[in-house]
Amino acid sequence: MRSHDDQPLKPPRWGDYLLESFCAPQLLEEVQGDLHELYCLWVKEFGEQKANRLYLWHTLKFFRLYAVKRNTPHIHINPMEMFYNYFKIGLRNILRYKVFSFINVFGLAVALSVCMLIILMLADQKSYDQFHEKKERTYRILSKVQDSMTPNASSPMPLTATLKVDYPMIEDATQLIPGVGGDAMYEQKTVEMRGLFADSSFFDVFSFELEKGNKDKALDLPNSMVISSETAAVLFGNEDPLGKSVAFTDRGLRLSQLDFGSETESNPVSWGNFIITGVLDSKKYKSHIKFDALVSAASLPALYQQEKISNLSDSWERYSYCYTYAVLHPEQNEQNLTASLDQLVARQYAEFEGMKGFQLIPQKLTQITPGIFVGNPLSLRLPLEAYYFLGFLAMIILLSACLNYTNLSTARALTRAKEIGVRKVNGAKRKDLIYQFLSESVLTVLFSLALAHLLLFIIQPAFMGLWANQFLNFDLNGNMLVHLIFLGLALLIGLVAGTYPALYLSRFAPTKVLKNLASEKPGKLSMRKALIASQFIVSLFFIITSILVGKQFRYYLEFEYGFESENIVNIPLQGNDYQLLKHELNRVAGVSAISASQYIPATAMSNGTGVKIAGTEDDPVHFEHLSVDTGFVTNLGLEIVAGRNLPAEGNEDRFVLINEVAAKSLGYNLPSEMIGQLLEVNTYEEPVEVIGIMKDARFQTPVMEEEIGPLMFRNQTEKFSYLNVKLASADLKETVAALEDQWKIIDPVHPFKYQFFDDQLVKVNQWLGDLVAIISFIAFLAIVIACLGMLGMATYTAERRTKEVGIRKVLGAENLNVALLLSKSFMKILFISIGIAAPLSYFINNLWLQNFPNRVAFGFGIVLMGSLILLVLGGIAICSQTLRVARKNPVDTLRIE
Repeated sequence: MRSHDDQPLKPPRWGDYLLESFCAPQLLEEVQGDLHELYCLWVKEFGEQKANRLYLWHTLKFFRLYAVKRNTPHIHINPMEMFYNYFKIGLRNILRYKVFSFINVFGLAVALSVCMLIILMLADQKSYDQFHEKKERTYRILSKVQDSMTPNASSPMPLTATLKVDYPMIEDATQLIPGVGGDAMYEQKTVEMRGLFADSSFFDVFSFELEKGNKDKALDLPNSMVISSETAAVLFGNEDPLGKSVAFTDRGLRLSQLDFGSETESNPVSWGNFIITGVLDSKKYKSHIKFDALVSAASLPALYQQEKISNLSDSWERYSYCYTYAVLHPEQNEQNLTASLDQLVARQYAEFEGMKGFQLIPQKLTQITPGIFVGNPLSLRLPLEAYYFLGFLAMIILLSACLNYTNLSTARALTRAKEIGVRKVNGAKRKDLIYQFLSESVLTVLFSLALAHLLLFIIQPAFMGLWANQFLNFDLNGNMLVHLIFLGLALLIGLVAGTYPALYLSRFAPTKVLKNLASEKPGKLSMRKALIASQFIVSLFFIITSILVGKQFRYYLEFEYGFESENIVNIPLQGNDYQLLKHELNRVAGVSAISASQYIPATAMSNGTGVKIAGTEDDPVHFEHLSVDTGFVTNLGLEIVAGRNLPAEGNEDRFVLINEVAAKSLGYNLPSEMIGQLLEVNTYEEPVEVIGIMKDARFQTPVMEEEIGPLMFRNQTEKFSYLNVKLASADLKETVAALEDQWKIIDPVHPFKYQFFDDQLVKVNQWLGDLVAIISFIAFLAIVIACLGMLGMATYTAERRTKEVGIRKVLGAENLNVALLLSKSFMKILFISIGIAAPLSYFINNLWLQNFPNRVAFGFGIVLMGSLILLVLGGIAICSQTLRVARKNPVDTLRIE
């Protein structure tokens, strides 16, 4: 029913409402169809206003007793049989349209597998610290300075005692103090142990249970220690550890250490003997608190007195050496605690000029993992922001798969229009059809869920193999609740993805679809084309981003630091005498030179201090400083441009080497002018003399430093933590084995540890490699799902135009011309997508790249490469179907039609 300008004529809707309100269902379709045809004639003959009046008049005239709705006897329908019928018919339709069903099932399965992986990650992280009885009332106190973007997990040492004494709202409080890192020895057995000082309230605040020992008294006495079951197994074997005495030697090892080569040690210091008062199986508990041992805080006064540990117990300014946990009384809440902490800060920090804007912030124990990003954490965890990011990526993939389902289901509307018409003529109501199509959607998603579990089984090991997981320790086994969440998510997706197709297909009127199917033109798919274009826009963005991040990663891996790292093996001293170890390892065949250093350069270690010319009032300049011996400069191939190297003997620690940037930062453009100058260093007691100037080289990771910064070397033997062994052997493995044999002679207690310098430089940038892997994987999924959607639409379009193709070929059209005709609209979508996504991707990626240190050049070459990849993959998806249809025998296609 159309007007002279081919626009559809619509009768007044209120007239249709009136007719539908009283007309019997078995007469409604036919009467309404006749009235619509008459309305079209009336408009042409009398105009729209009179046609509307005639339409209302004839509607009222039809109000007859035989035509009025009547109450029909209630027919009992078994709901189970009804739903069984829905799913049986749905299964038949899924099997009938195999190509469409495969695209929908596979696309949804890919998206679901990624969502399931992220749900497993979140479930694992949410399981941390859930075993504590007082978890809902326990808070960790964070500290934040005014200029810092993020808070620190640590807090001042006096805070715990102040909360206990001055704030009745606090039921209990405990503090954990890092600083336990060294060797525990029992008889002839030694184990490296890292842990915390803990006070007697530890087991009152936290619900850890001891395998052996009395937790109420385990940390009461000085020189008492609770150890992990793993440590107990190494030291004592089958013996009962309780009451045993172990000798502990501190080496200054940190509690949590990334194995880059930035582990620094202090000279071994004996802390004496400690009595084992408890054994705790840490594997039973998922907690953000990780330790090999808990040493009683009652041991600290003696260590302070012997000057083996710095005493910060009364220092409110130093907030990086302690972790405070407070338990509120049941009637108190977080707002009350926040107000009390604000009052405490106002009182305690009023006299500290440099601490203006300092804050103490409560953080709920159950929100630590996963939680916001904090500095100085007790253990490494993926911050909550990372989960938001991963969740956002997963939602994009899931949305893309749902759009595919919606697109293909609505595109199939014409294919199923006759089925819908027959159903409606036979008495099916719209809600019955909606249930039918939703059941098909749910079935499709359930098949996808089964396939998603298989895909998850494949991608899970790849995820667990990421470099970062050795520190995050994800457990992705899940539990019954997680699998119920999977099922609920799948059903929700099925309902969401199937709602629009169900509403769209069920609204077809039987008179329309049975009389005039051809009136629905398959070419009018503007909305679906827009949705497909949006999928390709997202895909191209991820492709370009993954190429750019991958290029940045390769640039960091091949970064020119300005020093030699090839064939250098870095060996931790582990408390051994530097001179003895150097002398003995030098005897190994294949060793060309040995030097020593405090830490390994360019491994994310920052050791800054303030430096100025002695006797001046200038502001100190920030320097990185590193303790090295005289052989370090030669071993790494560093060039001295003025003066000489650090001396090997004598009073060597009063001399320093600085680089050219350091000389310029102190006001000397000519390096030679700095020779002999005295420097005042914030962390040194006495001024030091500049003995030489080194050529600039990068001693910091490229992601931490844009430009080469001031650097200073000093020969302080007591601070050495590593030997740098340069190998000249053709067989590196044999030489390393010989080094290990020699190590065992010198130190039979500690295991031989080593890393090649080149590997350490790769490892420190490996986090970027993980990011490349994740973004590339998401890009791959996005493009696969987008291409599947395009493949489905191309298949549908090709099938709808089979008769047209046959006629064209009979009239002499070539296969290539037919294929190009069928592909034209889809190739246009691809080019439009590229036209939108290319500049958008360039703009967005430039935003983060400009803030990235030592960035690669981001030109249109990367954008062009990504666009070509998208064009090729999209073209394959389109042409695979159009060529298939174009090659068909026209006789067969016309016979089918």
